[in-house]
Amino acid sequence: MSKRLIEHWLPIAALGEESIRERRSMTALPPTYYLHVWWARRPLVASRAAILASLLPADADQDKFLHALGIHGDPVAAKARIAKANRDGERLGADAYGYSRAFTYSMSRNERDWLRYESSRIGLADPTTLDPTAGGGSIPFESVRLGLSTLANDINPVASLIEKATVEWPLANGPKILQELERIGERFTSEVRSRLSWAFPPEIDDDHRPDGYLWSRTITCPYCDGLIPLSPNWRLAPDGTGVRLDP
Repeated sequence: MSKRLIEHWLPIAALGEESIRERRSMTALPPTYYLHVWWARRPLVASRAAILASLLPADADQDKFLHALGIHGDPVAAKARIAKANRDGERLGADAYGYSRAFTYSMSRNERDWLRYESSRIGLADPTTLDPTAGGGSIPFESVRLGLSTLANDINPVASLIEKATVEWPLANGPKILQELERIGERFTSEVRSRLSWAFPPEIDDDHRPDGYLWSRTITCPYCDGLIPLSPNWRLAPDGTGVRLDP
């Protein structure tokens, strides 16, 4: 049997950093994470790498492999650059890595053709991905995104339901589900904005975005009727350095 790329070479450092980056923002996780909390959910970029590297020959183009994964730069160097900037008190902004997180990238038609050609060189003309313990469904999800025939299983009925909702049902009803989700989402957003508009002041311009809001419980003074926020301190940093709030 011909050697596969996963037996010969794998960019572990880049995959590690990109996997951490995938989960770094708790408000912008991959959409599959919000379907159901699963304690052993694998990073999507690592799952895609395992599938691709198992189907490609050992001499496959490594640059094309990285691009197909969605790693369109050097995440390790970017992480070091960000760490240095943080030490120097410099903010590099949202585009510090120079490219979007890898899981957001879907392979192009040319890359799918490249995968089929390369896998056929080692006798895999029409490969099928099998994950017998699929759990949260990261591997079958990425396999389907790669355009591969996919089989998944899990003895846990919760995991099985997650896999159906993540992979099977969107494939069968994708456009209808998307339209209904957008309809419900627009209604939900409108309701929330109307109910909470009193709590959030309007922004000064369209490009202005707050990093967050700080909330404090309040009581009314029985003597002066003044509104008193209940907070032990008004320091934004534990050591008292930096910006201090004046309520």
